[in-house]
Amino acid sequence: MKLKSIIALAVLSFGLISCTEKFFEQYPSNSITEGNFYQTESDFNQGVYACYAKLKTQSGFHITELAHRSDECILRSMAVSTQDRYDIGHFAENSSNAIMKNIWDAWYNGIYRCNDVLDHMPAEVEGKMAQYKAEALFLRSWWYFNLYRCFGGVPIATKVETPADSKLIPRCTEEQMYQRLVEDLTYAAANLPATRSAEVARVTTIAAQALLGKVYLTFGKYAEAEAILAEAMKDTNYGLMTTTADAFDIANKGAKNKEFIFILYYNKSNDNGHGYWYSASTSVKEDIQNPTAEFKAIYDQAKDNRFTLIDDYVKISGSVYAMKKWNDTYDATYTDQVGNDYPHLRYADVVLMYAEALAQQGRVSDACTYLNKTRQRAGLEAYTTSDKAAFIRELAAERGREFALEGQRWFDLVRLGLAEEILGADQNHLVFPIPNAQIEIVNDNSILWQNPGF
Repeated sequence: MKLKSIIALAVLSFGLISCTEKFFEQYPSNSITEGNFYQTESDFNQGVYACYAKLKTQSGFHITELAHRSDECILRSMAVSTQDRYDIGHFAENSSNAIMKNIWDAWYNGIYRCNDVLDHMPAEVEGKMAQYKAEALFLRSWWYFNLYRCFGGVPIATKVETPADSKLIPRCTEEQMYQRLVEDLTYAAANLPATRSAEVARVTTIAAQALLGKVYLTFGKYAEAEAILAEAMKDTNYGLMTTTADAFDIANKGAKNKEFIFILYYNKSNDNGHGYWYSASTSVKEDIQNPTAEFKAIYDQAKDNRFTLIDDYVKISGSVYAMKKWNDTYDATYTDQVGNDYPHLRYADVVLMYAEALAQQGRVSDACTYLNKTRQRAGLEAYTTSDKAAFIRELAAERGREFALEGQRWFDLVRLGLAEEILGADQNHLVFPIPNAQIEIVNDNSILWQNPGF
């Protein structure tokens, strides 16, 4: 049986493993079979490639759907093709929402790929093999963390399960998810390389530290977050670019970009690009509804140099206008593709998470120092306060300005306790419904039950 055709567990949903999703310059050969795979170090490298490749499946959820869930973007009317996104944006989704089903399936398929690599690992590994194990654990943690943030406790599979056994895995407790993520990311941080290779999309130590810091903040472990993020900021291979615009300048791809830590990497000249994100058919600002006026209002529009990134559009051709933040030119050969990378984690996040960890422990004045690193880079005056609640509100606004349209704002507002106030989300809509298709497969509410209110 070809490796590309192994039926994969998607906790309770199944899909084909495919390595046709291009992520690196090279990727596994379709001639590899299950019987002769995972024999050499190179085989494990190929297996890890397949894990990375899955990141781009349903990447639109981070790029688009989460912006509509927050106040960044809105669909003001609904069409048949946009009903699921409209419902997500208006807190009207139900358990039959296809977007919810698709991300559940895709992320669990990514988890399957990681488990398949890990299941074949020797008990003791070192060198490159330890790196490959660390990469698989990082990526599995990324998907589990996102599943947790979207759905709450979910089934945790740490090895490839049979279909029958997968139905018996119950939703995890908060403590079980926390322990799983901390254990796996701690190993990843200790065994990933410190510096990037030529394959710039591969994660390094700081990526695991940054993700672990976000996990700690999400679970209210602020001292632990402070410690790991302090370690991350010791890494001189990464740092803030001169401006946020520099971080998103297409001329600063790859090793030139010291701010991007964990990315979706694109190469438009290798048929591995994408279409424009947040493009418009006009440059008349009054006619462009997204980002919303409500979201733009969190900027000091006259002073904040980040505002033009989301407010200005560049004419590409005909009636196609690209948002300045995601501006690139079409490739000469693949004329429908551009090559912006999409950051899931960047150094500015490390700095602002560190500020959050300090503030949550009552050290608000110290926290202002780190908040001001991105504020002052953006051309704003320093912010000072000794009031924790006021600081958290300013932090939420600053994170919104810094990470506009990067899939962060919804999760930020939930973590900071402001989603109900700012977005009007009720308590039941701080998580999404478990896809009904999964509940029907398990058919046992003591194992997989629906979230309250759905």
